[in-house]
Formats: sequence, structure tokens, C-alpha cells
Amino acid sequence: MPRSLIALCLMTAFLQLGCSDAPTEVEAEQTPETQQQPGQVDQQSETAHLLRPIESKDKAHDLTNSSTLEKNTTTPERSFTAMSQEAQLVTLKSGQTVSSLLSKQGFSAQQIANLAIALRKVVPLNKLQAGSILAIDEVAGQRQVSLAGEYAIRVDAVQQGDDWQVTKTKVPTRIEVAEHAIVINHSLYGDGAAAGIPGDVINSALLALSHFIDFQRQVYSGNRFEVVFERTLVIEDEALFAHQQTPLQPTYLRFRNSEDDLRLYRYNDAFYLEDGRLAESFLLKTPLNGARLSSHYGQRKHPLLGYTRMHKGIDFSAPAGTPIMAAGNATVKRADWYSTYGNAVVLQHDDGYETLYAHLKGFASDIKPGVKVKQGQVIGFLGNTGLSQARHLHYEVYKNGKSVNPLNLKKLTTERLAGQELAQFIAFVEGLEDRTMRLAQFASGDSAIYLPPLTAEAR
Repeated sequence: MPRSLIALCLMTAFLQLGCSDAPTEVEAEQTPETQQQPGQVDQQSETAHLLRPIESKDKAHDLTNSSTLEKNTTTPERSFTAMSQEAQLVTLKSGQTVSSLLSKQGFSAQQIANLAIALRKVVPLNKLQAGSILAIDEVAGQRQVSLAGEYAIRVDAVQQGDDWQVTKTKVPTRIEVAEHAIVINHSLYGDGAAAGIPGDVINSALLALSHFIDFQRQVYSGNRFEVVFERTLVIEDEALFAHQQTPLQPTYLRFRNSEDDLRLYRYNDAFYLEDGRLAESFLLKTPLNGARLSSHYGQRKHPLLGYTRMHKGIDFSAPAGTPIMAAGNATVKRADWYSTYGNAVVLQHDDGYETLYAHLKGFASDIKPGVKVKQGQVIGFLGNTGLSQARHLHYEVYKNGKSVNPLNLKKLTTERLAGQELAQFIAFVEGLEDRTMRLAQFASGDSAIYLPPLTAEAR
């Protein structure tokens, strides 16, 4: 059988099998029991995953994920031209195949297979979410299929016989700025979400503030939280990107309790304190979000063993499957079954520090000895393995082999801006003073949204 015919048969079968109902990638990540131990691969499950569609859960997905696809560096870009008003928009429905969707638009099996091959390094058609929109247009007498790649990147495939010429087009965008203020009644996350602050923004804020605030012991009713964040919006071809979440970027955070009044400013892609110090600590105080501190450091009666012994860490109670984050930049020392700790991860940090995360339900992908991880990276999922009475995370910190109380760590980074860069940062902060003072006057639950002037690119 000719190679071209074999390729056509395989690609057609691939597309037809590629759009049955299945859990999302996000759901799969949050179901650790389905993950294999480091070094083990379930070939059947992995193949099946490649043949499933991705159901929309209001999450943006990177359709050129470098972990599963070879990055395409040769697809040319062209200057922006909006799609014509005659373009026909078609939506990929749940359970529908891309092949059947395009065949209804008059494309042959050969043309669809060749389109899939042409797009495989840019937007793999078998990875499209249910709800994805394709635009069928005609350009200079040639049929064109357009769809969303990364946010604000339109991918165009122009038909040339049975072949396709693929290009990328950067769609113009503008920034929408949102400001919110809340007084906490129950929790920062719950009260923030109730006030309309997106979950991704709250999570980013929690991660940034966790360098300074112990969210298990230092957050009380009456504490105040303020946030400014930017939302990137396409201003042309909006329909193509309607199924993707727009990129969100917190730019200013303020948290005030009886002890602290913290103000963090995003500058050069990092948060800084008002005096120019990098707003990061060596280790996070709490390596997970939304948890309750259930057991402290020190002597205690073990709930299963029945006698008193030193509890060398702290415990956090949270739902099974809650993502566990690396407390700091580190190298994975071990990620396996570790005696009474059950599934555990041990990270080796600089300056003689080690952290241990025990009783995990499972490990994040690629977490194995020798792998380097970054602060805040998910390394595993909360569970109830080993000598454990109930689901929780047991977290320990060691300095040169000696256990220390994680809640007493106050080791901040020493990095700070200096010279001309510091002067520019101070001028930047002073330029925001009117806005931050106005935000400080907001009542709990107040918000404001506005559009700054268009950028040169958007014009």
C-alpha cells in the first residue's frame, strides 16, 4: 500500500476517534490515582488520552503544549487582516469529530487528513476543546479554515488543491484593568470569589502573599484585601477566542491585618515591596491553598500509635487531591513510598534546607529524583497514605538535618533593586499613588473596571 494512502487512513481514523466524551486535561491532573508512579507508563491509557477530546471547563488550554508536541518554529506570520463578514462560523460539539464537522462544510476526507497533518505542530485537531469555533472563509478564491491557537494568535490554513498553507496572525488586543476590595468574613478565597474576583487571580495573590502571611493563622474576619489585575482582550475576531479564558495578570496586591500592611507591586514580571525588595521568601509558609492547619509542630499524642512523641512537622487538612506545591526552588531528592510517610516527596533546597511532603495520594507528572522544580510548582496531591488517620498533608522542614518549625521561618530573599533601576521603580510606585489611594477608599465588595488608552499595537 502506498505510504500516502497509509497516512491518509491513519489520519482519518485518528480524527474520527479523536472527539468522544472524556474528562478534561485539568480533571485528569486533579485525579492523582490515575497517574503512574515515576518511571512507569501505562501505554494503553496514554494512547487513549491522545484520542479523546478536551471538554471545555472555562479553562484556557495551551494548544501548543511543549510537553506533548514538538514546537513549530517554521510557521510564518502575516500582518493582521480581520476575517471577512462572509466567514461561516462552525462549532465543534461535544462528542463530534473534527472530520464530521468539516465534511459537512464540503471538505473531502483527503483534504481533512492533509489539514490535520499541516496543523499538527500548531493546533492539533484532535486536541480541540468541545466548543471550539472554526471559521470557514474564502480568500482570493481559495477556501480558508481559521481557528484559535494561543490566545490572540489566529491560525489560518489556506487550501491549495488538496494541500494547505498554514500561517499565524497576531490579533490586536487591549488591556482591561479591574480593581477590587474586600473585607474578609470567612476566607480570602471564598470572599474574593463571591465578590467576583477570578479564581486564577485569587490563586496568584495567595501564592505571592504566602511569602509573608500564614493563611492558616494570620487571617481573621475583618482583614482587608485589595487587588488590581489586568485582563487581555482581543478586539477583532472575538468569536474565535470565545471558548478560551482571557489572560489575567495581577499588578497590585494589598493585604492588611492587625500586624501587617503589605503592598506588592508587579514590576518587570515580579512582585516587589515598596522599598524595592523582591517580594519573595526562601520557602513558602504554606505549600497548598485553601487548607486548614490541623496539627502543630512539637510534642503530641500520635492518633494511631497512642503514645506521645515529637511531631516534626505541621499538618494541613484539605480535600483529597488538593495540589501540593514546592515550597521553594529545589531538586527532587526522592518521590516514592517512604515508610510510614506513605507516598512522599523530599526536596533539596539551597543553604542546607530540605522539605518533606507526606501521605500524598499521588505525584505530579515528571516528579522524580534529580528533577529541578520551581517555587509554587505542583509536585503531588493531598491524600491519606502511610501511617495516616485521615486525608491531610504532613509537611516538614529541615536545616542541616535538624527539623525546624515551618511556621517560624522568616528567611526572605536578599535580592532588591538598586541604582537607576530602583529610582525607576520608585517613580513607578509614586505614579500609582492616586489609584492606590482611591482603591483604599473602596467599601468591601466595591470594584471598578476601566480601559486604559489603546496601545500602539492595538491601534
